[in-house]
Amino acid sequence: MSDTRLSSIDFRSFEPYYAQLKRILLRDLEDNFKEGHLLPSEAELCAQYSISRTVVRQALADLERDGLVLKIKGKGTFVTGRKMDTGFIQDTLGFYESMVRSGHTVQSRILKMAIEPAGVELARVLEIGVGEDVVQFDRVRSVDGRPVQVVRAAMPARLFPGLADIDMTDRSLYEVFRDTYQVRPASGHRSIEAEALSKREADLLGVRQGTPGLKMYSITRSADDVVFEHFIAHYRGDSFRFELEIGSR
Repeated sequence: MSDTRLSSIDFRSFEPYYAQLKRILLRDLEDNFKEGHLLPSEAELCAQYSISRTVVRQALADLERDGLVLKIKGKGTFVTGRKMDTGFIQDTLGFYESMVRSGHTVQSRILKMAIEPAGVELARVLEIGVGEDVVQFDRVRSVDGRPVQVVRAAMPARLFPGLADIDMTDRSLYEVFRDTYQVRPASGHRSIEAEALSKREADLLGVRQGTPGLKMYSITRSADDVVFEHFIAHYRGDSFRFELEIGSR
């Protein structure tokens, strides 16, 4: 096997040329390029590594399929940033725990933390009375320094007295539920749909309005089958890949 720090194509290796080039470009993406940077052109890569355009195109196609680059006709190939795999959609881990366990750094910018009366739709979702107090908790989350998620959560205030007064900056909400209120997620429902990010969400995430995104709806229940959290989250589509396990029943 060729050295993992390969900086040129080894024409004597049995490893395909496109795979060698992909490894070289992967290293460059990690060490030398940031999101939005323009990669060398196909012609430049052909000349630099003495390989055919077919080899270059196959390597770039693999990187694009992995979500690491984006080819724009007439402009070139741009770095998009590595997509983050997350499995918290199908288990009881929160977003914070899921990202931290994967080795990422998570930060939060609080947009709102307030007690408000529940409207008709929110009361239905939380299975509480209309007008009952809820804790409205809105924030922008960044992973490894990049804003990737806008999440708006609501919880019945009677279940979490004092929650609105806790400083939740860079903290896990589920950790606070567990340690302060002895409430743990046991079941629930989450769904995802594609969307074009609105101006508000796009501004908060630092992208253009209409950028492809993902919207998640979530309802979480305790072991007593009580709904204790509902959230709607908007994700940058270029940053996440949700991985699901399937099996027979």
